[in-house]
Amino acid sequence: MRRGILSTGSLVLAVVLLLAVNILAVTVFGGWRLDMTQNQLYTLSEGSQAVLEKLDEPITLNLFFSDQALRDVPQMQAYATRVKALLREYTQRSDGKLTVRVIDPEPFSDAEDRAVQFGLRGLPLGGAGGENAYFGIAGTNSTDGEEVIPFLSPSAEDTLEYDLTRMIYKLNAPGRPVVAVMSSLPVNGSLAPMTRQQQPPWAVIEQLRELFEVRVLSTFEKTIPDDVDLLILIHPKELSPATQFAIDQYALRRGRVLALLDPYSDIEAPPRDPVMPTMTLPKTGSDLGPLLAAWGVQMAGGVVGDREAARLVSFRDDAPPQEYLLWLDLQAPHFNADDLVTGRLSQMYMNTVGALAALPDADTEFTPLISSSAQSMLFVTEGLDKPDPAALLREFTPSGDVYALAARVQGTLKTAFPEGVPEDAEAPQTVLAESATPANLILVADADFIYDRFWARVSEFRGTRMVEPFADNGALFINMVDNLTGSDDLISVRSQGTYARPFTVVQAMNRAAQEEFRAAEQRLQAQLQQTEQKLAQLQANRADDGGPLLSAEQQREVARFQDERVRLRRELREVRHQLRQDIDRLEARLKFINIGLVPLLIAFAAALVLLTRGRGRRGDSHVTQ
Repeated sequence: MRRGILSTGSLVLAVVLLLAVNILAVTVFGGWRLDMTQNQLYTLSEGSQAVLEKLDEPITLNLFFSDQALRDVPQMQAYATRVKALLREYTQRSDGKLTVRVIDPEPFSDAEDRAVQFGLRGLPLGGAGGENAYFGIAGTNSTDGEEVIPFLSPSAEDTLEYDLTRMIYKLNAPGRPVVAVMSSLPVNGSLAPMTRQQQPPWAVIEQLRELFEVRVLSTFEKTIPDDVDLLILIHPKELSPATQFAIDQYALRRGRVLALLDPYSDIEAPPRDPVMPTMTLPKTGSDLGPLLAAWGVQMAGGVVGDREAARLVSFRDDAPPQEYLLWLDLQAPHFNADDLVTGRLSQMYMNTVGALAALPDADTEFTPLISSSAQSMLFVTEGLDKPDPAALLREFTPSGDVYALAARVQGTLKTAFPEGVPEDAEAPQTVLAESATPANLILVADADFIYDRFWARVSEFRGTRMVEPFADNGALFINMVDNLTGSDDLISVRSQGTYARPFTVVQAMNRAAQEEFRAAEQRLQAQLQQTEQKLAQLQANRADDGGPLLSAEQQREVARFQDERVRLRRELREVRHQLRQDIDRLEARLKFINIGLVPLLIAFAAALVLLTRGRGRRGDSHVTQ
């Protein structure tokens, strides 16, 4: 009897304590909650909180979700719950300046008409009446400004907080900074030569337009407008002295330049020979001429090959993946954790990237943002149009140097034209010999990393381009633009999700097996060459007496080589088989730990708790007797 009373009393006490904690959390801590999710899905980042603290006017977010129409779609229902929970967190942090309205736009209702007017994209339900479901957000401010997320895709959950914070930021921002883009690559779209159809701009340029006023400049410009807040150079090739002078004076005047240079662009079409148009010429890099030296920077000739960061690629369907030293999979250790633009990155892909370094007598401060490992060396760019991973691995000898792939340059700049204004250049009213304000430049020795297919899957849904990042390339680019234009709040919101989580142990095993495979392959090739030389020697020494095509000695040599080749091929197969066995064993261990061991530990802990409680009850029973 007493045990029942104690149990009931304990239950009542637990309920009272739970209610008290919740009331205390709401009244004292303003709705305090504990976020136990791995990626802190329900906790706003510092950047989002900063944007909310700077709200100058009330903002309303209208969440259109067809609850009834999508009630039988669990994925949509689960994601809608996640979106609503995050929006509640926004409202609690906004000090009353942010209002969220959840609207169910039933078919043929006024709410559906509003959703259509805002530009939300309907999801066809497949009914005879042409009914649509909606899942998007339309934001408004007090000055009739509007921002819309036409469709909230569960596949873009990693960028949900950034998309919401960006919407609020744009609704609150009085004006947008002006950025000018100058590029030799078709970043603003182009006409496809085969289909003659207009290709859209690169995804990063479209993202730029959502936050900034973007102006596209030609590579023949002789002036940079004074109202440009940031100049972005993307693989600027063959710039005339007049254009270089315009860039020089802009850097001295405004002190803000983002330059993506490239010793070898993978996506650039090779130039045609003007004499023989059917022939192509070798690609050339972009280096800004005398400007880099004036900024205290040099770019080494060639591209960086990094053994630790090399990606496994296969250029033929029938070939096994091999390490391609020039295509890099960069992880957190390669990024400068102390710099705002790279501190929160988790993974990037860069291809045929160059190396930057400070000049010995530079007056500027050179800070690497992205670096290679010490297992790196420089390769020449000749022959990169025909990739040969095996050849690069044979040539690889690590230099022991760590190369800067991207860097920040700060300080007082000197003009690259100390002898005066070059011919055909347009001189400003005041020609500067050094920077009027301390400069802040960011240089990257790769331009291809912002090309769509190197960092995102881009698709189209009912007229809207959907961008699903699988790497932080785009986030880095926008981070750099945000930082150089003074918009740092959004940087800490970007790249909240972790993308690929590679099995580093498996990759190391793969490398070791490939080393063994290459050694056996080289052994086979060496023996093949020796045998061919022996055959040639025997053939040359054989008397031309009309005998058989191959002498008995030659036939024995060929037979011996064939036997040796079979043995070596068997050895190569055994290497691959052993690699597969090692990986399978590791995979089995991982599955056991994740599927078997963890549940067993939980079951053991539960049994231990039950056993402890049972002993406690027997002890209580003994006392009451």
